[in-house]
Amino acid sequence: MHLVTMAMLATLLTTGSVAVAGGGSAPGSAGVPGLAGAVPGLAGAVPVTASPYRAPLAAVRVLRPFSPPPDRYGPGHLGVDLAAPAGVAVQATGDGVVRFAGPVAGRGVVVVLHPDGISTEYEPLAVAVRAGQPVSAGQRLGTVAGVHRGCAPAGCLHWGARRGGSYLDPMSLLRPLGVVRLLPWD
Repeated sequence: MHLVTMAMLATLLTTGSVAVAGGGSAPGSAGVPGLAGAVPGLAGAVPVTASPYRAPLAAVRVLRPFSPPPDRYGPGHLGVDLAAPAGVAVQATGDGVVRFAGPVAGRGVVVVLHPDGISTEYEPLAVAVRAGQPVSAGQRLGTVAGVHRGCAPAGCLHWGARRGGSYLDPMSLLRPLGVVRLLPWD
């Protein structure tokens, strides 16, 4: 039996960007509805060719990288700061629904929930979308406006990402998954 996470399974079955090496189906996959025969060669390596996410800016230069705290309440940086002067357009990094659009502590913030459960966050913005609005990858969310702590005087976009309550490095969304290897269950 092979270990397949729901995220991997959803990606394999719903995207057209998966090329599968080998042939046949994974042992034990016959008991998973829609899996047997749906993904030939599931037992082999599965190279994923593209990420469903894109950069929020036309040009990306990281000023401050993601630096998670050593514990839940420790110091850290839960996103990346990207070089961006005031007025630069900020785009949705993927398809989704705007969960929040408005001011937080005097800065415009937009949060987009994506179909895979990841939320991306953008600030400081002059917000151009509203909560509940569907957005497509590349759609304008607003423009950089105001100052994010740690970026003055040059200005920047703070871009964050999380799944549930766990923050993750948003730059990792831009890299393809690479080769996925299915491991034995035991």
